[in-house]
Amino acid sequence: MLRLTKRSEYGLMALAYLGSRAAEFCSVREMAEDMAVPARLLAEVLKDLARAELINSQRGPNGGYQFAKDPTHFTIFDIVEILEGEVQFTNCAPGLTCTRESSCTIHGAISKVAEQVKGVLDGFTLAHLTPGHPDHMMSAATAAKSLQV
Repeated sequence: MLRLTKRSEYGLMALAYLGSRAAEFCSVREMAEDMAVPARLLAEVLKDLARAELINSQRGPNGGYQFAKDPTHFTIFDIVEILEGEVQFTNCAPGLTCTRESSCTIHGAISKVAEQVKGVLDGFTLAHLTPGHPDHMMSAATAAKSLQV
């Protein structure tokens, strides 16, 4: 089963949270409480997102984190790669050396699946996750309908 790590999940949740608060700075403590996630891991994730310049950080009593980019410019795939590094579905992903590639019976199919999953994740921007944004997907049912082939 393909599954997002907690880092990616919390990162996406944090970006949606910040995106819905526009120019407001939000503290790690406030966000962790509102999202019901561990503050320590959330702080690490937010630092990575700030290094990638997706969010701004500010120290001090009115400090915290603030959304820095237009949510339509970054896809879910972009965020997962920022937080996890290169996304690979198998050890023989494109660009890697595979000693069994010529005799492997699943290589072609798995490569196709990986391309399609990447395409789906590239098709959803942060705006789809951000409450209040016109592109926000209102429910899981809406998201499921958009994925039907």
